[in-house]
Amino acid sequence: LGSSSSVPFTSIFSQLSVTVVVPLIIGQIVRRYIKDWLERTKPPFGAISSSVLLMIIYTTFCGTFSNPNIDLDKFSLVVILFIIFSIQLGFMLLTFIFSTRDNSGFTPADTVAIIFCSTHKSLTLGIPMLKIVFAGHEHLSLISVPLLIYHPVQILLGSVLVPTIKSWMVSRQKKYTLLFEGAPQVPR
Repeated sequence: LGSSSSVPFTSIFSQLSVTVVVPLIIGQIVRRYIKDWLERTKPPFGAISSSVLLMIIYTTFCGTFSNPNIDLDKFSLVVILFIIFSIQLGFMLLTFIFSTRDNSGFTPADTVAIIFCSTHKSLTLGIPMLKIVFAGHEHLSLISVPLLIYHPVQILLGSVLVPTIKSWMVSRQKKYTLLFEGAPQVPR
């Protein structure tokens, strides 16, 4: 971007601790005491989580693209989209190749989990980290564009690849089961 700055590590780590680590620890402690109540009442945490994530994505998109300092033309946006799509697909391919090697020891189900989980990046942690590290930076909106694109691309790419990966896993699982038919099954 043609500019430089210094990074106050102490301030960044303390803010990240307060924003990420402390809420996680508090949540784990509180969960111990209200675990029975949670199991009885079964609050709709899935819907709440999805709503909060959608709100974070929406507010970040609004904040990014309503910023008058964001100088991003359509061609650059398409190039960024293509690069991020290529990176995401490349990471998924690499994890597939490494997890399906003969000596990897992973089952087909493990491979699917590795493909989707190891390449997953979330806005819920990425945006707060960007806002802390680049606080006050005039190009913060521009810096957050790749993450704003990466998150939806991983969701779309994953949903497009699910039928292909599922059929691969089912066929491979049959071969895997036949190969290890005499071996004791691992409980799942």
